[in-house]
Amino acid sequence: MISVVKGRLENFDGWSEGKDFVVWHGNSELGFSVASYYAFYERLCIPFGPHKKYKKVFGLVWKMEVSFKIKAFGWRLLHNKLPTKDLLVLRGISFSLDNLNCILGGSCSENRKHFFFGCWVLNKVWSEIAFWVGKEDSREEECWPNFIDWYLYFRSNKVKDRKLGVLWLATTWTLWLLRNGVCFRKDSWSVNNIVWNIKFLVWKWSFCGKITHPNYSFYEFWKEPLFFLL
Repeated sequence: MISVVKGRLENFDGWSEGKDFVVWHGNSELGFSVASYYAFYERLCIPFGPHKKYKKVFGLVWKMEVSFKIKAFGWRLLHNKLPTKDLLVLRGISFSLDNLNCILGGSCSENRKHFFFGCWVLNKVWSEIAFWVGKEDSREEECWPNFIDWYLYFRSNKVKDRKLGVLWLATTWTLWLLRNGVCFRKDSWSVNNIVWNIKFLVWKWSFCGKITHPNYSFYEFWKEPLFFLL
């Protein structure tokens, strides 16, 4: 959107070199402005839906009753700022062709869309979590629509406002920890362990914002998760 134009001046001998100048293509008539930049940035979001449809997602993440570290993780995930392999390559970090692939197997390259929402192995995790809370097993493979899909499901079930995105954050956070453990420590894993870790996190985070711990056990929460998130 910004380009440098080579300056040219006209004199008696014809054209000669002049001073270069910068052109802002976002608004060629009025020049650069903060408003024109924001308009350009929002146009980048059009592939994810109608104008401004998912703008509220970022504010919703910061309102969740989880630790600041988890909120920051969610913000980075939604902005596609996590150090997945595709983004590391863009930053100049080289990988062999084999190492670019998803760490859980297969020939797909590791990126946000594939690892968190498209990997056939981790789809089993999402299916188990959806079954646990009684949600239809329908998955969006784009990050923002996926968050909204889960958020609206919990809102339709009268879950507390600050808990609406907690399960989504617990799931994506657990998957990211799995990725790093396998990538850097060669950790072993199973779908069953991942699912139980997610359930435990949601139960643990249900205590956030309370002076005293609720008088219910993990077993009680596991049996009726929506009831204890009200």
